[in-house]
Amino acid sequence: MALDITAAQGAMTGARYIESLRDGREVWLDGERVDDIPSHPAFSGMVNELARIYDLQHGEEFRDVMTFVSPESGNRCSMSWLLARSDEDLKRKRRNSEVWTSQSWGQLGRAPDVLAPYIISLYKAREKLSSVKHPHCDYGENVANYHRYCMENDLFLTHALGDPQVDRSEQPQNEQRAQREEDLALHVVEETLDGIIITGGKQLATAAPISNETYVSLSATFTQRSDPRFVLAFSIPTNSAGMKILCREPVSLWNGSYGHPLGVPYDEQDCMLFFENVLVPWDRVFMLYESGPLLRNFSAGINFTEWGNLCRIHERMKVMTTVATMIAEAIGVLEYREVSAKIGEMVTYTEMWAHAMDGVEHGAHMDEGGLMSLGSMTGMNIYFAQTSARMVQILREVSGSGLIMQPSENDLANPELRPYLDRYMRGKGVDAEYKSRLYRLAHDLAVSSSGMRQEVYEYWHGGDPNRNRINLLRGFDQDATRGRIEDLISRPLPHG
Repeated sequence: MALDITAAQGAMTGARYIESLRDGREVWLDGERVDDIPSHPAFSGMVNELARIYDLQHGEEFRDVMTFVSPESGNRCSMSWLLARSDEDLKRKRRNSEVWTSQSWGQLGRAPDVLAPYIISLYKAREKLSSVKHPHCDYGENVANYHRYCMENDLFLTHALGDPQVDRSEQPQNEQRAQREEDLALHVVEETLDGIIITGGKQLATAAPISNETYVSLSATFTQRSDPRFVLAFSIPTNSAGMKILCREPVSLWNGSYGHPLGVPYDEQDCMLFFENVLVPWDRVFMLYESGPLLRNFSAGINFTEWGNLCRIHERMKVMTTVATMIAEAIGVLEYREVSAKIGEMVTYTEMWAHAMDGVEHGAHMDEGGLMSLGSMTGMNIYFAQTSARMVQILREVSGSGLIMQPSENDLANPELRPYLDRYMRGKGVDAEYKSRLYRLAHDLAVSSSGMRQEVYEYWHGGDPNRNRINLLRGFDQDATRGRIEDLISRPLPHG
C-alpha cells in the first residue's frame, strides 16, 4: 500500500529531513535543473534551519512540548499532527506552534507546522467527503489514511491552490472563457484504474522545493467552477513524475559578506508548479468534480484554522516592534514624542493580536468528527494584512536613512576603514558593530528583497483581502441591530 506506515519513524530528524530531499524531484532555478537541493546555496540555509528545528523535537528541552506518543505505533509524532480532542490538546498544540515560530523569528509562512491544519480540516470533514461517491475510492477514508500517514512520518507539506495568472477574465471558473484557456488551470485529463491523470499549472507553492509532499486543491477564489474537471483535491510526493517546480529568484543569494540574518536562513522559496500527465493514485484523491464539501474550509479562512499562523504572526509582530524600539534607542530618538507614539502603535497591534489569540482559545468548541476547533477567527486574516504593512512602514520611518547605508562585515573587519566607521557610524552609546548589525536586521524586515517578498506574502496569504471583506460583510449578523434601528426610525424622532 502506498500509505503503509509499517516503516514509519515518527517525528522527523534533521538528518532524515535532509536526506528526504534527495529523491530526484524536478526543481528548476534560473534556467537550470538543481541536482542536489540540500547543498545548493539557494536552499541550504532554509534546509539547515528546518533540520535544526526538527532535531529540537528529540532533545530533552522540547521533546514533550513538540511531540506526543502515537497510540497506534508507539512512535513519537509531531504535535502539529495531533488530532485535538480536548482543551488541553489545543493548549499543547499552541505551545508547539510557539516553539516553531519563535525558533524561526516568525518568518516562515510555510513551516511544517502550518500545513498540518489543512489536512486536519479535511479530516474533520471526512463524512461530508465520503458522501460524494466514486467507484474507485472513498474520499473520507483517503483523508483519514493520509493524515495517519503524514503523522507517522512527520511529512513536510506545501500547498498549491491558485490558477496561473495568465488572463483572469477567461478562466475556468467563468462561463465566458476562451477555449484556448481550458488547459492552463489544473484539470483531470482521464481516469484510469490506477488513478487520475492531471495536466495544468498551479501557483503559488511556497516551499515546494524543500517539502516532502504537495497538497493541491482550490482557493476560495477558484473553487466555483463551471467545468467539473477543474474541481479536484489531492496530495502527492514532491518528486512525482511529470511535475516540474519552477523557482523564483532567490532572496538568499548575496554577494560578499553583507549580513542578512533573515533573508539567508529563511528564504522559503515560492514556485510555479507545472503538471504534465501526472498520475495521482486513487488513495491520494480527496475530492473530484464536486466543490461543495470543500467550501466549508473557506468560511473561516483555513490559513488560520489552528495555531501555526496565529503564533507566527504574533512572533513577527513582536520582532518588528522590538527591532523598532532598539533602533530608536541606538540613534537616540526613542524619547521623541512622535517616535514613541509610532512604536506605541506597533505595540497596540501586537497586543490586540495577543488578545484575539486568547479569544479564539476561549471560544474553542467540539467540532464535527469529534475534534476540537478554536473559536471564530473572523476578520483576523484581514486585520493582519492591513497591520503588517503598517508596522513595516513604521519600522522604516523610525529607522530613517540608516536602512540604506550600513557597513558590511568585511568593512567592519578592515583596519583601514574601521576608525572611520567607529567615528561616523556609531550610535548613541553603541558602537558601529552593534548598530550596523541591528540595522541590517531591520533592513531584512523592511527594505531588502526578502522583506518585500515577505510583505507581499503577508498581504495575500489569507486570501484576497477585498474578497474576504465582502464575505465578512455578507456573513455578518446585523439582524438584531437592524431591527432596533428600524423600530427607532418607524416613528417621529424626538427633538429638543
